[in-house]
Amino acid sequence: MRNMKYKILVLLTVIGLLTSCTGDWLDINKNPNQPDVPYINLLLPGIQYDIADYLSAGYMNLGYITGVYTHQISTREGIDQYGIAADDAEGYWELFYSRPLTDLDLLIEVGTENDYMQYVGIAKILKAYVYSQLVDIWGDIPYTEVNDPVIISPVFDNDEVIYAELFTMIDEGIADLQNTTSVNEFVPGADDMIYGGDIDLWLKAANTLKLKLYNQVRETSMFNAVAVNTLLAGDLIESGEDFMMYFGTTSNPENRNPGFADEYSGAQISTYISPWFFEILNGENSNIYTGITDPRIPYYFCNQHRATTENPPEYMNGDFVSLYFGSTGTNRDHAGRSTFTMIGFYPVGGKYDDGIADGQLGAEHGLGNAPMRFITYADRLFIEAELASQEGITVNGTARVLFEDGVRASFDLVDIIIDGTGEASAPKFSGLATDETYITDIMTEYDAATAEEQFEMIMTQKWIQSWGACVDSYTDYRRTGYPVLFDANSNGGIQSGGPDGSGPVPTQCTRGYAVSFPWPNSELDLNANAPEQKVITTANVFWDIN
Repeated sequence: MRNMKYKILVLLTVIGLLTSCTGDWLDINKNPNQPDVPYINLLLPGIQYDIADYLSAGYMNLGYITGVYTHQISTREGIDQYGIAADDAEGYWELFYSRPLTDLDLLIEVGTENDYMQYVGIAKILKAYVYSQLVDIWGDIPYTEVNDPVIISPVFDNDEVIYAELFTMIDEGIADLQNTTSVNEFVPGADDMIYGGDIDLWLKAANTLKLKLYNQVRETSMFNAVAVNTLLAGDLIESGEDFMMYFGTTSNPENRNPGFADEYSGAQISTYISPWFFEILNGENSNIYTGITDPRIPYYFCNQHRATTENPPEYMNGDFVSLYFGSTGTNRDHAGRSTFTMIGFYPVGGKYDDGIADGQLGAEHGLGNAPMRFITYADRLFIEAELASQEGITVNGTARVLFEDGVRASFDLVDIIIDGTGEASAPKFSGLATDETYITDIMTEYDAATAEEQFEMIMTQKWIQSWGACVDSYTDYRRTGYPVLFDANSNGGIQSGGPDGSGPVPTQCTRGYAVSFPWPNSELDLNANAPEQKVITTANVFWDIN
């Protein structure tokens, strides 16, 4: 009897446990490791990493292609001689839409449903930033119907209409970040790879993004001087508050700066430093900064050549070895893995050039964790200098003051990145005598220049500090015509140095400058609402009125 009572008790206990569950205890179709509601703190870092990756100077990334088009990079790829084709950036079109933009919409949806508004605010700011970059590159793009589950073929929205809505999206993001009634059970912290969950810094980044976009549309009816003055009198990013994301240092899993991983870890390199870019920094261009050597050179590039080259070089200037843009010279295609000058510490976390012969550079010559820079404090100051120079808006100083401050901020940023990466082999940069001499010399040139030449100097310095993050420089050139770029049709365009070897000057580039990228063929083929392919030499983005 006691045994029977025991068995009945056990049975009742089991039944009680089963019936007291919420009804899903035996639901074999639910995986506790894959929750119905995604953990939004796991979404955010992947989103930020993808955005940084796709815009970086990694091989054929959007920063790489625009680096060629702004003559910071030379290449042997099809984009040489302005030969961009519809499939050159196709992968990044697809990746942006399938990964960060889809994940951002999910983050906004889940965060709104659960009242985690700090995440929603960050997501809206990032979404506005990404769409602004895509418009700047392609012009008209799918926007309003993206990620609608019932729409297979989203329409291409007008680029100007999208931009107008981005200002509203940023304002919504700011309001979400400042929502004092939100429960915010989950708040961003270490999962936020940009600001570590610091909401005040996100608010400053949002305001600075609005300022950037207003500056880019300043020659259109969308420009709002009152709004710009309000932004300039408010909270914008300051030194050390740069809107950027540091990469990691590991190769498995790979989380290093794509530009480092591609160039320092591979059997060959593909990023060749433009001689035009180098000679401007080296004071060898006859039209700007002549005779003024930029002290950032050893942070920007690292020479491998110290004595001999494995093959005759096309372009050699001291230890600097590279290729011309647009060249068809006899030495263009020679191997030079241990000879070519490589992308350096500042943009990708590569080696600081200490002048010592290390042999062929590899992954052991850097940490690879330099950040992708979205908007820096120096960018902000150069934007303000442009507004002062061209629109007379001087809330925070004259164009001259803002220009000099921008150069100093670009110097300071090198040190900020040294500290942020923990790269002990790179010496601290700003405040040295060479830095002060450089600033004195360029300000003397600035003071003697015409108003138009001064504007060129502002935009050229902005271009110089953008090294490795070139999408905005591609935008700036189309908006303003500055910096002056290498002209492959005028005796090579190089002012001095010249080819050391048999490399001739480039042949004529007849394809014409792409004022926007071609739409991917896959989109045009599969999207029933896609337009016909554009003529990329005339299909300008709406803010490009010149």
